[in-house]
Amino acid sequence: MKKHILFFINLILLLSSLCAYSQEETPTDILFIGNSYTYFWNLPQQINAMAKAKGINLFATQSTAGGTNLGQHWRGEKNLQTKELVNTQSYDMVILQDHSLRAIDHPDSLNYYVKLWSDLIRSKGGEVYLYMTWSRKWDPYMISTISKEYENIGKEIKSIVVPVGLAWKRARELRPELDLYDPDGSHPSTIGTYLTACVFLEFLSGENPIGLPYRLIDEDKFGQKLYLNILSPEDALFCQKVAHEIYSIDNN
Repeated sequence: MKKHILFFINLILLLSSLCAYSQEETPTDILFIGNSYTYFWNLPQQINAMAKAKGINLFATQSTAGGTNLGQHWRGEKNLQTKELVNTQSYDMVILQDHSLRAIDHPDSLNYYVKLWSDLIRSKGGEVYLYMTWSRKWDPYMISTISKEYENIGKEIKSIVVPVGLAWKRARELRPELDLYDPDGSHPSTIGTYLTACVFLEFLSGENPIGLPYRLIDEDKFGQKLYLNILSPEDALFCQKVAHEIYSIDNN
């Protein structure tokens, strides 16, 4: 009889420890809904590499297509399955990234679809984050309209706005020679994506990005190294400091 009791006690203890281990190992699941401003230079994967370097257990994935706005995601255009993903998967956080000019050219559409997505995401238990994008290279004053629109809708739906565009503005003020842009003057360069990833890392986790590696490395399915980004130590530290400055301002 005592042997049976000891067996069940040990079994319960084993199951309890396994459950605790499983909970500790479960990552924060994050979905980016957006377009090329998200997939250029593998932004979600760079965030994952940064999180790993900092010992943060999160995993970001994406549903993206070039030039896409939130309305097209909602309607399932361009073969997108974004709504099905939100309906069937359990995401802790979902980041909404509309077309880069939507806040300027079609603010009503931005507001309308952010609210639709927000209601759906929250009905599934997820948190909503808004990805504030940046000005085009040739018109730095765009950020004034972009930031205002995102801050207003963020307040209205009580959502965190990740002010990437303001980080870019600050970086350009401090180091105008540092090219955050792809040659098209719109998309991010490798440095621009690194800065964006630093901003997201701190807003999603609260972890200061200062001290991150300047080389972000992942592995393919064969265990071979993938270099997601390689900056100079000076440029990487600059991006980290700007991201932390923006986070500190936003949270004071």
